[in-house]
Amino acid sequence: MGANTDSVPTHHAWAQHLGGVEFPLLADYDKALSKTYDVLADEAGGIALRGVFIIDPEGNLQYQLIQNLSVGRNVKEFVRVLKALQTGKACPANWEEGMATLT
Repeated sequence: MGANTDSVPTHHAWAQHLGGVEFPLLADYDKALSKTYDVLADEAGGIALRGVFIIDPEGNLQYQLIQNLSVGRNVKEFVRVLKALQTGKACPANWEEGMATLT
């Protein structure tokens, strides 16, 4: 799921510009979700920082990364982390899919 503080029409326009997206988008227009995850960039609460949260099927937070607005995201790293979590085992630094785990 993707979420940000833009409106539903803005999400529709963005998705259309990309040719569609394969995941649901949440319009956090009232900033309730951003407040819950403590990602608002300033006390006025105008903009949310970029964040990635991996939550398991039981609702437990397994991974989070919150970045400054000036830093771009690395989708390959998120996929690597997700795959490492899905092994259910400890993975060493710089682990990549197909490499040995620690346990």
